[in-house]
Amino acid sequence: MRDVLVVGGGPVGGQTARLLATRGHDVLLVEEHERVGEPVQCAGLFTPRIFDLVDFPLESVFMHEVRGAHVWSPGGHLVQLDGGRTMAVATDRAEFDRQCVASAARAGAEVRTGVKAVSAVRDSDGVTVTLRHADGSITKECARVLIGADGVQSQVAKWFGLPRARELIPCYGAQIKGTKLPPDVVQMWVGAQRAPGFFSWMIPTDDQGKTGKVEVGVDLKAPQPARSYYERMHSDPIVSRFLEPDARAEFDICACIPLGPIRATSSERVALVGDAAAQTKPTSGGGVYTGLVSAGHLASVVGDALDEDDLSAPRMKEYHDAWYAEIGRELYVGWRLRKAFMHLSDAQVEELFELLDDKELLQMVNSLGDIDYPSKLARPLLKKAPQLFKFSGAAIASLFD
Repeated sequence: MRDVLVVGGGPVGGQTARLLATRGHDVLLVEEHERVGEPVQCAGLFTPRIFDLVDFPLESVFMHEVRGAHVWSPGGHLVQLDGGRTMAVATDRAEFDRQCVASAARAGAEVRTGVKAVSAVRDSDGVTVTLRHADGSITKECARVLIGADGVQSQVAKWFGLPRARELIPCYGAQIKGTKLPPDVVQMWVGAQRAPGFFSWMIPTDDQGKTGKVEVGVDLKAPQPARSYYERMHSDPIVSRFLEPDARAEFDICACIPLGPIRATSSERVALVGDAAAQTKPTSGGGVYTGLVSAGHLASVVGDALDEDDLSAPRMKEYHDAWYAEIGRELYVGWRLRKAFMHLSDAQVEELFELLDDKELLQMVNSLGDIDYPSKLARPLLKKAPQLFKFSGAAIASLFD
């Protein structure tokens, strides 16, 4: 019997497998796709601190640095954010995933690709998982612990009755050759006509701004699918200025972002991590940093629980309590802020942009802004501009609980 079976070969699954294998546990990681990192499902824009958590250098996946963002209102009002330093890095996301899984293999975990977990049964001794291989053959593996790092549509969560994210954001886009982007600035658009319920964006991925990731995310209840809004970007008079007439897609990016922290991410012998656990930042949609942080807590709790042979539900819940203590409130407040923003009309968004386009407020945003921890900015920003309560009500008031 294995100690641990990890379902999902993304960066969070790879990190979890690596940390547990490093402790000497027998770990098997299975990934349903033949090649780790494909298809690409994320923009790959990370804060540099993420490389404090993994065991490979930024240089191995680095594409370009980002200093700020240009955020466009529905009517074309531009607010320019510039931190005056590297705020984030654009990375080769597929290679990042591969590096995380390769790290797990180097640590001693067994990695199998082209293998899909199709069912699982738990008993008092462990969890038996049925695996379907690329050639159609079926095998079974038994493990003392099953970890679901299998994304937003987590089958592990479904099999064991664990909750799902509070809401989903479908996203569609592409890696585009033929962009005309300032090379160190992300472009972002909000509004009901361009990205109802979320935002659209362009991230430069080379030092000349001629290639970039172009994507849009929308609320699940948007009038049209995300792809429709993406296709409109090419004819939008404000957005299309950043695209050459002959711009072409090198590959598509299709994903669904889970938002809103869930109340349980573990049960007896089972745990969820990463997107499967909705450990995603509601304000930006990024989930790799938060997932890696949570993987550290999971490996610590599960590692000790394996050593003590106590994999009961109360013992496993220590993982949920640990990750939530570090980042749970951040995710919850972010989700509340997002819900408040969703209910603003385009006219109210324009008013908000007018308010934020202030030299002193922008200096504060540039100084304190952190895409991993946006609540660090919220308190001082509210003290400086209490008019912001008008746009958020109870959502921002929760910051002062």
